[in-house]
Amino acid sequence: DLVRELKQGHGKGIWICGGANIIQPLLQEELIDLYHISIIPTILGSGIRLFGETFQEIKLKLVHTQSCNGIAELIYTRR
Repeated sequence: DLVRELKQGHGKGIWICGGANIIQPLLQEELIDLYHISIIPTILGSGIRLFGETFQEIKLKLVHTQSCNGIAELIYTRR
């Protein structure tokens, strides 16, 4: 797995931006250390769940918040 190989190597962190199709496999393999979650104030009638059906509970700790142009960004680490 390329992400696991990159993560184990030396260098800077890996930044991956995407939705459910990108996040879910990384979540299942426990490859995400820091979550940047942007909340855009739009109510939709339906959609794709970002985290999907998880097989385990993942506890997160809020480490930073910021807001710009009505969009809230929440940054979490794994506990």
